[in-house]
Amino acid sequence: MSRFVIFSVILIVFIYSSLSFSKTEATPPARYQNYNTFVKTACNSTTYPTKCYSSLSSYSSTIKSDPLKLCKTSLNLNVKSAKNATSVISNLLLKAKAAKSHEVPILKDCLEEMKNTVDELKQALAEMKYVRGGGKTTEEHLKNVRTWVSSALTDEGTCTDGFEEGEVNVEMKKKVKKAVSELSKTTSNTLALLTHYLSY
Repeated sequence: MSRFVIFSVILIVFIYSSLSFSKTEATPPARYQNYNTFVKTACNSTTYPTKCYSSLSSYSSTIKSDPLKLCKTSLNLNVKSAKNATSVISNLLLKAKAAKSHEVPILKDCLEEMKNTVDELKQALAEMKYVRGGGKTTEEHLKNVRTWVSSALTDEGTCTDGFEEGEVNVEMKKKVKKAVSELSKTTSNTLALLTHYLSY
């Protein structure tokens, strides 16, 4: 009888150990969970947290818990987003020119604003190289970064202003607004992260 009890206890321990081992193997290391938590918490400080997390979460292992890497990654993605939006406007302009549409001047103005946006975000990214270590110099560079990103956000809004005046093609207007709106959300989030996580 005692042998049966001992055997049962051993069997239970073995099964429990196996289950625990499987569970441990299936669970990501705690540090990666913490990195994701850091990114998610950071994104909660932005205007569009869901969009922020969906774009930055895949970079959490690179960002780790570093506010500077967080902001640099957001800016890099922002530049890509600006280039994509610029490409959309550029393609619409080509089609409008081919059709000799009256929207050509409006699209030209919009495209110019989008090119400015790309340049300003690139300037912000270049300035980020000098944001480190604290102190007066770092504070000045950070101020410049915020200024560039704020200017980009303003230009994005100016791009769509022309579509509010006069009659324009409805489908074209939708495409422009969608592209620029998505970009503006990204830029707004970047500015929020810069303000919240790199304040002096």
